[in-house]
Amino acid sequence: MIWLPLALGYLLGSFLPAYFLTKWITGVDVRTVGTHHAGTTNVYRVAGFAPAMVTAVYDLLKGILAVFISNSLGYPEWVSYLSGLCAILGHVFPFYLSFRGGKGAATTVGLLLMSLWKLGRWILLRDLLVDILVLLLLVLVLLYTARKGDVIGIFVLPALALLMAVRIEFSKVWFMDILISILLLINLKNISELRLFKFKEDVCAWRIYIRPVSLALFCLSFFMSRSGFLTLTGTLLLIFVIPDVIRLTSEKVQRFFHKRVTFKIYKDEEKSKISSMSLFLLGVFVTFLLFEKRIAFLSTVFLAFGDLAAKVVGISFGKKKLFEKTIEGSLAHFVVCFYSAYLVSCLNLVDFPIGVAGALAATITELLPMGVNDNLSVPFFSALVMSLWKLL
Repeated sequence: MIWLPLALGYLLGSFLPAYFLTKWITGVDVRTVGTHHAGTTNVYRVAGFAPAMVTAVYDLLKGILAVFISNSLGYPEWVSYLSGLCAILGHVFPFYLSFRGGKGAATTVGLLLMSLWKLGRWILLRDLLVDILVLLLLVLVLLYTARKGDVIGIFVLPALALLMAVRIEFSKVWFMDILISILLLINLKNISELRLFKFKEDVCAWRIYIRPVSLALFCLSFFMSRSGFLTLTGTLLLIFVIPDVIRLTSEKVQRFFHKRVTFKIYKDEEKSKISSMSLFLLGVFVTFLLFEKRIAFLSTVFLAFGDLAAKVVGISFGKKKLFEKTIEGSLAHFVVCFYSAYLVSCLNLVDFPIGVAGALAATITELLPMGVNDNLSVPFFSALVMSLWKLL
């Protein structure tokens, strides 16, 4: 009878106060006006405060209600969680509205808050309070620099997931991870629809977005010998450098990449120099070659994620110039590096004060016009500062 709680969850989710209240008060289908979504914000714009509040409360609680009822009927916890997920499906795809409802963010947030409340008992109070303060700092800085909730979400949600993964075993956090993934997809969809990221024409956006994938490469350093990892990164470096050399020595190949290939691989400014992709791998290789593994790991995390934050926030939202960068981008760079230092300290890899010193060094290095590519200077100088601090 597993279908019963799932169907119940779907039906609870498919009831949309946004649609019914707006239709009743104004005679208008809320999905045809404003943002064209059956959500709280659109209801507020079309029908006013009271209908919007009713919509917000029910949308926030409908998933929790589905879980609570399923639990009360004696179903196991995993079935109750599936019922909550079905409530999200019902909200997004209501059968009576041609399967076109809201985005599901409020319902997902409600379930996430419920999940976090349950998981909180598995974390020491001291650790929980510090975790909250670090995440709050991340939120506040991104709120100041980006001022957009969806942009804040793409940084804070993974940060939350990683912290919980450090604190609690996976068997307890799988439901939370699914909810965070759903919210990330919603945030990315909103960012795309609203075109919040405004990159320069010669910037290859995909190369910025793919930076987080490099974390998998850095993590391999803990499962391989030093020589094995250097061989791997050296091989990857050659795979990227060889096409660069061919491209720079052959005008025919250069024209092919910059004029004939529709998918932009290289930036316009890279027509006469080594690509930043190759320099990124060179920076990783040199850092792991020269410094202790844990220090090298954290400094390359600064490079990957700090640079991602600086570019996304600085290019799209930066207004106050400082040297060749923006204050907003540098603040985003530092707070992401600061969080990375905290997370790594929770794993007992690098002491937190040492990591913060490295985060500050990475941010200053990225900000100053040193004449050296950030992919080389950021990991090197942050690793050097952390190594010296460790010796002291």
